[in-house]
Amino acid sequence: MNAYTLLLIAGFLAFAFCAQEIAATFKTYQEMRERLGELYLQQKYSEAAELLLWAREEFPDYLFNNTYNLVLMYARMDRYDKAIEALQYALDRGLWFAPYFYENEVWKPLKKQTGFNRIQEQSEMLKLKAQKTAKQELLVLTPDKFDPDKTYPLFIALHGGSENIEIFKDRWKSQKMSKEFITAYVQSSQVISWNGYWWHGDVELTKREIADAYKKIGDEYPVNKDSVIIGGFSSGGLAALEVVLSNTVPVAGFIVLCPDRPASFNAENVREAKERGTRGVLITGEQDERHPMHDEMVKIFEKEGLPHQYIVIPDIPHTYPEGLDEKIDAAIDHVRKASIIEE
Repeated sequence: MNAYTLLLIAGFLAFAFCAQEIAATFKTYQEMRERLGELYLQQKYSEAAELLLWAREEFPDYLFNNTYNLVLMYARMDRYDKAIEALQYALDRGLWFAPYFYENEVWKPLKKQTGFNRIQEQSEMLKLKAQKTAKQELLVLTPDKFDPDKTYPLFIALHGGSENIEIFKDRWKSQKMSKEFITAYVQSSQVISWNGYWWHGDVELTKREIADAYKKIGDEYPVNKDSVIIGGFSSGGLAALEVVLSNTVPVAGFIVLCPDRPASFNAENVREAKERGTRGVLITGEQDERHPMHDEMVKIFEKEGLPHQYIVIPDIPHTYPEGLDEKIDAAIDHVRKASIIEE
């Protein structure tokens, strides 16, 4: 047995021992994810990558998340060749990322790597294939102690980009929604990633799908059409604002988290929404790259007199903040409440 063979065997045994040690430490994905966050904050990217390589096999249901994080670790180490390998590994198993995934600064060097164009081409083929069978989805939840002889306020909830109903419904919920509202989670038909959808692509289609969902809900459930709130995260926030400003669906108010700015967002449309009695809440993170845009949007709310709350959460990027359920409930109270002066 030569020295090279012995080296290979030693490397394999070391990896096997490491895998056994990791397996003994983490029994669930969440336990692993917490440790991963610690390693990332400590800038121990190599250790984090080793952990993710183990997790990729151990938690196959989280391959998308683990691939994203593994590519991030390799990018932090300037190991773009390994990042390409990780992306190809996911692609070979039918997973692919949205095009805007690569627009983040940390990913841009990937575009210069051998094999990147092939990955983009494969991703586009998978996207086109998925789009052929994609359709709008709707999940309607009735409130606790639902009485079909009563009418209820309606909350139309719209997912963010690269999300779906299954993911979003567990992120966007609150006590008031579950106890008092008929809640409609609407999923766009516009594909943006292997299991995710968005509202940005075709805005006219976005408005039609939300209008269709609204009609279907009104036909099948006892909705108080004077008490409709629409809201959502990121791409869903854009769609919610588009619906409000174009008056696609008659809504009393909106609650949006980290939204993009829709093309219809202008002083005239905001003024008309105000005249219809619309009230709103915009929530953003202090570190969200869209925060300056949100400041400008709120200035228009102020100038045109649209009743609103603007909530900036310190030290939070473009993500769901802790305690969102409580923030949604407080926002619902704001949308429902009109002062004596405003009346």
